[in-house]
Amino acid sequence: MTVQHSGFWDFVPHQHRGPHRETADDAHTRSPSRHNGPVKAPGLNTFMGAPYCEPDRHRIREAGAKICFLGAPWDQGTIVRTGTSSGPEGIRDASTQYFPYMFEYDVDLMTFFRVVDCGDIPIVPGNNPLSQTYMCDYITECLEGGAKVILVGGDHSVPIPGARALSAHLARHRPAARMGYLHVDCHLDAAVDWGGIEITNASGPPMALSLENCNAENMAHMGSRNGLNPKDWLDFWVDNDMPVITMEEVVERGIDACTHDIFKRAWNGTEAVYVSWDTDSLDASCMPGTSCPECYGIKAREALALARIAGEYGADVLELAELSPVFDASGISTKLACNLIYHYLGSRAQTLRRNGESP
Repeated sequence: MTVQHSGFWDFVPHQHRGPHRETADDAHTRSPSRHNGPVKAPGLNTFMGAPYCEPDRHRIREAGAKICFLGAPWDQGTIVRTGTSSGPEGIRDASTQYFPYMFEYDVDLMTFFRVVDCGDIPIVPGNNPLSQTYMCDYITECLEGGAKVILVGGDHSVPIPGARALSAHLARHRPAARMGYLHVDCHLDAAVDWGGIEITNASGPPMALSLENCNAENMAHMGSRNGLNPKDWLDFWVDNDMPVITMEEVVERGIDACTHDIFKRAWNGTEAVYVSWDTDSLDASCMPGTSCPECYGIKAREALALARIAGEYGADVLELAELSPVFDASGISTKLACNLIYHYLGSRAQTLRRNGESP
């Protein structure tokens, strides 16, 4: 596969530059010829070795980027253990162990989507509202730049500004359109407030439902289990007639059927979808590096199937939250989380090509 240099976006990752520069445009997808390339030589750490692009709509359009990777190193909204602020860097580090080429889909993700890394959203310690305003602003720049967003947190309050950004973006460009919202999590996260605080990692779905263009008929939850789910959280979903697909149902019906169900609901009559995926939805055996690990969760093979099915439907913002590399010395949690993104993008590329569409 060969590609041509065009405009702002440079197809040769920074790991291949310098005195021993790889000269081939597709060096990032093939076995190394001069050095160890993207494996073990990350250079300036970006997701997938993609070019850095400042989170500015004009620069993103100039780059022709269709996927923006954006980090939200934020853990000031958590009601459980901290450590999620290291999630974005953990994903970037894990991505240095992989080529952007996914043989299962025969696609070079980086060149197909012209991926850029827009860095991390700045956090203002002690000022939660301002920090979340910044999150909303940075996501907005990516969306206004014509790109879909891969957003990595950070605790699970990140979807509060994330969904707000997508809602406002949709309202500006298609005022009559609706958006869908999916919540994959071990927890139902339906606290209108937690001890009087509304900006928490357990408040995303109620805040999403309050958005004018986000309706209950396009919202769904999957993955809940165990005892950290108070009754008022369940009442929120039941009272608003929104499906709660528990882990017991996932085990009984299978991950494929359940995933298709929630994505069909989210995309039914909508023009944009926000997917909020908490890493603690996965079983603690394969995802110890999360803020609130629990047993009886989605296994690694099931999680990759979920990611592939998600890629068939697509999302305007795919957010991966609660990744806490500090709690997993093995690094398997970040590798699995990285693979979820890779398989989502690979499946998305395969679906677009099959339909004769561009990213």
